[in-house]
Amino acid sequence: MVALLPNPEPQFCDANGLPYAAGTIDTYVPGTTTLKSTWSEDTGTTLNTNPIVLDSAGRCVIYGDGAYRLVLKDADGNTIFDQDSNTLVSAAMAPVVIAATIADAQVLLGIVDEAAALATLTAGLAAEVTRAEAAEAVLTAADATLTANLAAETAARIAADATLTAAIAALGGTGLKSGTGQTDGTGHVRITYSTPFATATDSAVATISAGGLLGIILSITSDRFGVDVWSVWSYGTAAPSTGFNYLASGH
Repeated sequence: MVALLPNPEPQFCDANGLPYAAGTIDTYVPGTTTLKSTWSEDTGTTLNTNPIVLDSAGRCVIYGDGAYRLVLKDADGNTIFDQDSNTLVSAAMAPVVIAATIADAQVLLGIVDEAAALATLTAGLAAEVTRAEAAEAVLTAADATLTANLAAETAARIAADATLTAAIAALGGTGLKSGTGQTDGTGHVRITYSTPFATATDSAVATISAGGLLGIILSITSDRFGVDVWSVWSYGTAAPSTGFNYLASGH
């Protein structure tokens, strides 16, 4: 499309058409007294003075970037106007305006080709998906191994508990008998189990308790229903009322 070219060298004249020779133009940030730069060529390399001094024909070359407050004064310093102006196109967007094609504008603006950018983005996304899936697979495998190990450990604990429970039940019910006793005046006493062994007492032992230290356990016999304990004094005669502790095992 075609567009109107701006005046490359504006001329400032009074109402009678006389130029403001040696007049000045101050350039500010709009609404302030903060100076804002302009340039004497379109590359934005050579700065104008601020204020800009008009030539004998009231002309100057002025390139700007965005919005400005312009104050025109005559050669005597009288203010002619104080107005805002705008380049309409900032320096950042100038490449879009001056480029011959959209492709040229993209190059000037540093924009990469859209298709290439999309391809790069797609490839990066695919790589990330692959990485995430691989990580998830590793995690899933680890979870499966952990679950299997936990199940095996649980089964082992249950089996061990069952074995221990059975052993405790066997010992508690018929495997062991224990208690205390006291011989009578003949040096003998019969201990009858509250619950007899199913078959026999396999072994039985007795030790003197603190109350009968002068006595000695002479012998101990047993059957599945209980034990018989005999004691004597240390000098060989029958030991009446000798206290003892006993422990018997059987099946």
